[in-house]
Amino acid sequence: MKINDVEKITGLTSKAIRLYESKGLITVRRDENGYRNYSDKDVNTLKSIKLLRSVGASISDIKLYLFGIISVNELMDKRKAEILNESGQNSEKYRLCERLSQNNSLDILDDINGFSEGEETVNKSYGSISVGIDIGTTTVSAVIYDIDNCEQVEAFCAPHNSYVYSDFRSEQDVSVIIEKTERLLYHILDSYENIVSIGITGQMHGIVYIDREGNAVSNLINWQDKRGDKILKDGKNACQMIYDITKESISTGYGICTHYYNVLSGEVPKNARSFVSIMDYFIMKICNLKNVTVHSSVAASFGLFDIRKNEFMKDKLSLLGIENELLPSVTGESIIVGNLRGIPVSIAIGDNQASFLGSVSENEEGMLINIGTGSQISAVSEYCCASGDMEIRPLIEGKYLICASSLCGGFAYSMVEGFFRSYILSMGMENVSQYKVINQLAKDAYENGENGLDIDVSFFGKRSNPDLRGSIKMIDSQNFTPSSLIIGVLKGMCNELYGFYRLFPQKKKKAVASGGAVKKNPVLKNLIADTFDMPVVTSMLKEETATGVSLFSAFVTKKIEYKNGFGKYIKYMRSDL
Repeated sequence: MKINDVEKITGLTSKAIRLYESKGLITVRRDENGYRNYSDKDVNTLKSIKLLRSVGASISDIKLYLFGIISVNELMDKRKAEILNESGQNSEKYRLCERLSQNNSLDILDDINGFSEGEETVNKSYGSISVGIDIGTTTVSAVIYDIDNCEQVEAFCAPHNSYVYSDFRSEQDVSVIIEKTERLLYHILDSYENIVSIGITGQMHGIVYIDREGNAVSNLINWQDKRGDKILKDGKNACQMIYDITKESISTGYGICTHYYNVLSGEVPKNARSFVSIMDYFIMKICNLKNVTVHSSVAASFGLFDIRKNEFMKDKLSLLGIENELLPSVTGESIIVGNLRGIPVSIAIGDNQASFLGSVSENEEGMLINIGTGSQISAVSEYCCASGDMEIRPLIEGKYLICASSLCGGFAYSMVEGFFRSYILSMGMENVSQYKVINQLAKDAYENGENGLDIDVSFFGKRSNPDLRGSIKMIDSQNFTPSSLIIGVLKGMCNELYGFYRLFPQKKKKAVASGGAVKKNPVLKNLIADTFDMPVVTSMLKEETATGVSLFSAFVTKKIEYKNGFGKYIKYMRSDL
C-alpha cells in the first residue's frame, strides 16, 4: 500500500513515517518504479511505534524493543521510572505504561489516537564507525560514533535484569548479561556498515571464574558483594585478615578479597583456572578466546596490584595462599585482543577510565566531576601514594587517574526529595515527584543569594571512616526553611568533592560535570563552578562511558590520535562555551 493509505490507517503523518524509516525502525520494500510499498507488517510496526511514542519512549528504546533486545515490560519499567521523576504515577502516560506492563504486549493499539511526530530527518551516510559497549551493573549501553565526522550517531541503554543473589552476596547471571549484550552488539553490526573498531568497558572490581576452555564456571560476583565483611574467625573478616597478613588495605567487593573469602570458605569452583572481569569475559565469548589479557585499569580494580610495576603483588598474594597461576595476565598497553566479523576488538578498560576519556577533552587541564546516585572526582595525575579516600588508578598510555568517591553524593539530594514527598503523602496528596518543586526552590535560593544550612552530607560515612555520619549545623530562626535545606544539601555535595580536590597533587583549569544529578539540576552546575572557582562544562554526548571506550578503540586501531585526550571528538553544550 502507498504512504497515503498508511497515513489514514495509522494516523501518522508522512513526515513521521519517513522519520521512522530513516531511523531504521521499519524497512520498506520499493516497487520497480521506486515508490514505497508498505506491507501489513509495516503498518502494524508503525502502530506499535505510535503507541510507544505516546508514552514518551525514545526512538532508541523503541528500536531495542522492535529488535527483541528488551521486552515490553523492560521498556515500560524504564519509562515508568522516568515518568515518576517528571509528573508522577497518576499521569496519563504512567497509567498507559501500567496497562502495557499488565498485558505484557501492545494489544491496546486501537485505544491510541491523535498522536503525531513533528520531527523530520533524512537518511545520512556515515564515515568510519567505532562502537563502544559499556556493561554496567544494571544496564548495558552502546554508542555508535562516526569518527570521520566527529559525531555521535546513536546511543542505546538496555536493562539486563541479571541479579541472582542480593544481601551480603551480590551475584549476577553471566549468561543473561552476555546474551543481552551480544544481541545489542549484533544488532549494531547488522545495522551499520564500515565499522572499524569495537571497544568494551564495564563495571570493575567484580570477578567471573573461568575454566581452561574459557567458559564461566560461576556467576559474576560483582563490586556490591559484601562477603568480605563477613566474620570468618577470630572476630575478623576477609578484609581485616588480608591487611593483617599483607599490610595492604582492600575493600569488600574487590576481586582479590572475594576470591580470598572463597578460598577460606571452600567456595572456589573446582574447575576454575582463572578469573576475569565481566567485560573481559564478554570479549572472550565474542572473539572465541580461551583466555584474554587484562588491562591494568581493570586488574588494579581487583586489589593487591602494583600499578607502578604493572603487576599483581604476587609475593603478598602467595602469603594468602592465592596461586599465581590463577591470576589473569596483565598489560598496560593499548592493544587489540581479538576480532569479531573481521573487526578489531580492543582490550577492555575500566568504566571510570572510559568515562573520563569520553568526557574530558583535554586530560591534563581538566577533571571530571560525576554526580549521580553517588559522586566521584577524577583527574590525570603524576603517580603518588594515595591514601584515605583517595585512590590512584592506571589510565592509558602510562598515565594515571587520581580519584575520590563519596559514599552518598547525589543520593543526598534524593533524600531531600523523599523527605518532601513523604510529607505530601502524609497530607493525603498525590504521590508525585517533588524534584520539579525542589529544583525551583534551589534556583530561587541561589538567585537570591541564600547561603543555606551548613550540611555535611556524609550520611553513609566515608571510605576512610565508614562509621562517620552527616550533620546539619548553623540552624537559626531565619534559615530554618525548605529552600535553605535544599541549597544546603547541594552545597554540601559540592563541598565534599572540593575537600577531595584540595588533596589532589596537581590543580586543574576546568571541570567537566556529568551524571544525572547535574544534567537535571542547573543550579548544581553553578554551585560546582562557585565552589571550585573554575569554569564548568557539561557534555552534549549521551552515554559518556560507552563513548569513551569507542574512542579508545578507534585510537587502538590507529584511526584517531590520543593527544592529551580525544579533543575534538568530545562535544560540550553550546551554552557552556
